[in-house]
Amino acid sequence: MTSDDIAKWIRTRIAADIDKDPSEVDPEVTFDRIGIDSLALLGVLGDLAGELDIEIETSVLFDHPTIASLSSHFGSG
Repeated sequence: MTSDDIAKWIRTRIAADIDKDPSEVDPEVTFDRIGIDSLALLGVLGDLAGELDIEIETSVLFDHPTIASLSSHFGSG
């Protein structure tokens, strides 16, 4: 998956959790400012790990606190 694909997937998943349209979820805004709570965010991370078929440490959220940063970290380009 490319970083753009991952960003789109994360935006769509988070938007569903917070009852917003994906276009309203800014990939440059930190997760806490988006309005998703930590428990829901861990669910997103777990689902992303399944989608990418990899293991993801929760600590990655400290180094990559936005959708843009997280998707760039895991994306292929």
